[in-house]
Amino acid sequence: MNYEEIFSKAKELIADYLKVDENEITPETNLVDDLCADSIALVELGFRFSETFSVPMIEAKPDLFIMDNVVKFILDNTGEK
Repeated sequence: MNYEEIFSKAKELIADYLKVDENEITPETNLVDDLCADSIALVELGFRFSETFSVPMIEAKPDLFIMDNVVKFILDNTGEK
């Protein structure tokens, strides 16, 4: 999978779980500040990313609240570019 494919699938997972419009999610979107994801939502999304993309659990670090960084983390941990 490439960046665009991962971004699209991650956006779909986030929109479904947080009940937001996919159009609200851009590479600059902050899951906490822009989409109001709380700590429970971040853990659940981490599990979903881990299961969907076969990557380790994403740590709840502020830099990984930004969509672009989430996608790059997934890319780095799948070995695909």
